[in-house]
Amino acid sequence: MSIRTKMFGVALLGALMGQAHAGVTFTFTQSGGNVLMQSSGVLDTSKLVAASVFGWGGVGIETNDAPGSDIMGDTSAGGVDLAFRFSAGSNHSAWIGKLFTSDNFLWTSNGSTQFATYTQDNGTRVPGIAIEAADLVGSQWTPDVSWLVAGSFASLGLTAGTYTVTDARSNEFITIQVGERQPPQDVPEPGSLALLGLGLAGTAFARRQRKA
Repeated sequence: MSIRTKMFGVALLGALMGQAHAGVTFTFTQSGGNVLMQSSGVLDTSKLVAASVFGWGGVGIETNDAPGSDIMGDTSAGGVDLAFRFSAGSNHSAWIGKLFTSDNFLWTSNGSTQFATYTQDNGTRVPGIAIEAADLVGSQWTPDVSWLVAGSFASLGLTAGTYTVTDARSNEFITIQVGERQPPQDVPEPGSLALLGLGLAGTAFARRQRKA
């Protein structure tokens, strides 16, 4: 392999790594007569914007109309004392008046982390994440919360779908998934198209090097 080919491979790997991003997902599934919520993923809070803490009490979901947003939270293991919001230009619409059709605070909670999926921006409640600072490892937050309650999506006021807010600057995301995730129908994001182009260019470059 030539030096030029190696250098191109390193550059391509760097571009791919630069596109990497992380986030957390809260997934609601229905099994028999119960609904289970489980959390997963890792959120890098250093890639979000520090914000004012807006408290949460109890465990559950709450529906709100614009300009607010549907929210959820769990402080059964302790209160929240640190908050972050998404960067300016982030699209919050997925969480506004779509996720939940009614409030429900009857969930049985397990886990040692606490959270709320909103914060404040100039006195207005906006999508974000409020957590306990003690749960951070460096800037990384990993939720371990799970909920369980008897009922169905319909009886508990959950609307099936994928509801994601992604940071416009860093691509860190928070997803609330109700039911099974459906195959994506959207046009690929520009970043994905760029990566595809880099991959194709790398393949063509490697072939030309072999021929040479």
